[in-house]
Amino acid sequence: MHFRAATTVRNTVVLLTALLLALAANVSLAAPQAHAYNKYWITTFTLASGYPNPVCGTSNGHPCGPNGYLYAGSNYVFCRAWGAEVNDGQGNFNRWWLWTDLDTPAGSQGWVSAYYLSGQGNDQADYWNGSRWVSIPNC
Repeated sequence: MHFRAATTVRNTVVLLTALLLALAANVSLAAPQAHAYNKYWITTFTLASGYPNPVCGTSNGHPCGPNGYLYAGSNYVFCRAWGAEVNDGQGNFNRWWLWTDLDTPAGSQGWVSAYYLSGQGNDQADYWNGSRWVSIPNC
């Protein structure tokens, strides 16, 4: 009976190790399958750049540029993933990235930093469920 639990733990450790190695090697993460997730409504305070993975587009040395943009205002996201830090140099930062449908170009999807969420603290990526703030589910 205990073998099943040990196998699950071992498989989880292997998966997490592979993910960390991929991030360290600057390998793009596969885009999540959006149909498997609900939409979580958030508000962005300014135009936010979308990127092909959550380690692009920051001052962390990764050379990729934006693949689209998300307009300021009410938007939905599908899920979140830990990635590169985005900060303003004044103590505000976030390492959560949100998978969403971008506004431009039409039909594109990408990762947007949770730094651009209104009403969030450092390293928060929450949505209002009607009665309280709840973490956006991980991808």
